[in-house]
Parts: sequence; structure tokens; C-alpha cells
Amino acid sequence: MDKISNRQLPLIVIIVLGVMTTFGPLTIDMYVPSLPSVQNDFNTTTSQAQLTLSFAMIGLAIGQFIFGPLSDAYGRKKIALTIIILYAIVSFVAVFTTSMSILLTIRLIQGLTGGGAIVIAKASIGDLHNGKALAKGLASLLVVNGIITIIAPLVGGYALRVSNWQAIFLILTIVSMIIFFFALFKMKETRATDLSELNFGSIFKDFGYLLKKRAFIIPMLLQGLTYVMLFSFASAAPFITQKIYDMTPQQFSILFAINGIGLIIMSQLTAILVGYINRYLLLIALTIIQISGVILICFTLILHLPTWVLVVAFFLNVCPVTGIGPLSFTLAMESRTGGSGNASSLLGLFQFILGGVMSPLVGLQGEYSVAPYITILIITTLLIILLEISLKFATRNSVLNK
Repeated sequence: MDKISNRQLPLIVIIVLGVMTTFGPLTIDMYVPSLPSVQNDFNTTTSQAQLTLSFAMIGLAIGQFIFGPLSDAYGRKKIALTIIILYAIVSFVAVFTTSMSILLTIRLIQGLTGGGAIVIAKASIGDLHNGKALAKGLASLLVVNGIITIIAPLVGGYALRVSNWQAIFLILTIVSMIIFFFALFKMKETRATDLSELNFGSIFKDFGYLLKKRAFIIPMLLQGLTYVMLFSFASAAPFITQKIYDMTPQQFSILFAINGIGLIIMSQLTAILVGYINRYLLLIALTIIQISGVILICFTLILHLPTWVLVVAFFLNVCPVTGIGPLSFTLAMESRTGGSGNASSLLGLFQFILGGVMSPLVGLQGEYSVAPYITILIITTLLIILLEISLKFATRNSVLNK
């Protein structure tokens, strides 16, 4: 299908694809307030409870890796409908589980299917747009995504107030069924005239080619690392706020929602500014904001500064993710070959694999230690700075000047 980067997608298409990207916040953000409760109910350690978050993130990564190429070969809509209904089924099973091993398996499957829905939504935008229009299209999806990011933790926190963590999975079952019917009747097929035969040899050849291109791999790494900020926050913040700062799950869900508002604002501000400011300069500006958040988080946790300072610090650290992420995604996608599903799945794979690895690490020293979280933030910040310097030289004469 020809690119149509000179015009906006119909609003209904943006809403449908945006709703599909919400499997990330639904799977992660709605569940996050329940982590301390899960730890208590299963009588396990902080790090093991965080594995339920980690398994979902790893599933989100692998799901994007698998279902991106499959949707290139068999069409976006058919694959999307199949995986969304599977997500609903396993969510319902989770309501009745009393085994940590079964819960971990369910979380992995939720991640796999949710990741598939996300990559198909992004690949659909990639089918239709490129360049700056692609960045704006992704930002449009993030409006819907951001709204759910605000609502999801609030719903999760309220569910914990009136019931238990199992209620969250019942809500996920209902929501995923609604999304299924939404996609069934409103989603448009963007690969119908451009389907390709599924050939894993050519897929991995395409992956290999992409991973040899500095103009692809540097933005890929940059996107992955900026999401480490978000995922490490999601994993560490429930315990920091509820165990160290004595917040209730409902208060934490409000904190999470505040950050969701910031994520929406930043995504839309980036979509506007990308038309006026060089993308590399915009990346630097957003990174400076993120680094200021890291510095403030470190001082706040070490000196145990007031709660309001912690809220501001989290806000500054997390919100730039929806600016840096889409900008990096766009730069990487411009280096792709073959179907956009291949490149999109590779980007999603790395993004969520990093998050999955980092989630249990922040709790290695227990629910009252902040040292692992601070260490991860500092290392991630240094790597982001190095990558942006490398990106400047790798793409100096190419896409950054478009």
C-alpha cells in the first residue's frame, strides 16, 4: 500500500489502532498497584513478585517479535483478532489461579498476545506513513494509549480497595473482549494488497541487515533504554511509595495517573515540535529533562525528601519517554527493509526485553532498599548520553536533516 504521509488518518482508524496499543498499560499499569498484595498473598519475596511484571514484559517483547512478521504474511486484522481473544481467555483463567507458577505462565501469555496487538497497531501506521508523518501518527496513537495509562492504574487501585488482585484480571477479561469487538468491526486491513509469504529465512536475514546498520541499531538501543526508565519506575515505585513513603495502593494509582497525564502531554508536544525542530535537538532537550528527573530521584531517595519532591522527580523522569521513544522509533524505521512488521517487531522486542530484565533487579535487596533502582537509573542515563552522541555522528548526513 502506498504511503500517505501527506494527510491525517481518519479519526476512527486512529482510535482503533490506539486502543490496540493499550494492551501495554492494561497488562502493566493496571496490575502494578497490586504487586505488594501479590507478594503478601503468595508469601513470596519482592523480587519474585516483580517477576510477574517481568514475565509480562518479556511476553510483550517476544509477542512483538513473533506477530509482526506473521501479520506481514497473513494480514494485520486476522492475526490481531486471534491474539486478542486468547488474551481474554487467559485473563479469565487468572481469576481462579492459586499457583504462582500458573500466574507467571498467564502473565507470559498475556504479554505475548498483548505485544502482538501493539506491534500490529504500530506496523499498520508504518504501512501508511513515513518520516515526520510517521512520528505524528505514532504520537496520535499515544493519545489513546496515554488516556488508558491514566485510567488503568486508577481502576486497578480501586479494584484493590473493594476486592483483591484477582478482580484486576476479571476487569482485563471484560476490557479485552470489548477491544476484540471494537477491532472486529472498525479495524481496517492495511496489508491486504501487499501480503508476503512467511519466510523465516528472509525475516532473520532482514533482522541481520537491520542490526548491522548503525542508523537503525542506535535508535533501537536509545528507545529501549528510555523505556527502562518507565519500566523500572513501574517495578520499583509500588514498593518505594507504599513501603517507604506509606502511600496506599489508591494513592499510588493517583501518582501513576499523574505520570500518565504527563506522558500524553509529552507525546503531543513532541508531535507538534517535530515539525519545527531538528529531531536530534529535540531528543537532546527531552533527554535533559529525563536526566534532571534521575538526579532528583537519587537525591530524594537518598535524603528521604518529602513525598511531593518524589512525585515531581518521577514525573520528570518518566514523561519524556513518550517523546524520546517515538522519535527513536521513527529514525529506526526509516532504515528498515522489507515489511514494516519486521522492523517494528525487532524494536518492540528489544524495548520490552530490557524492561523485563530490569523489573526483578530493582527488588534484589528487598522492598525497603532503593540502591538497585538508583544504580539502574544512573547506568541507563550514562548509556543514553553515549548513544545520543553516537546517533549524531551516525545519521549526521541522512535522516536527521529531513
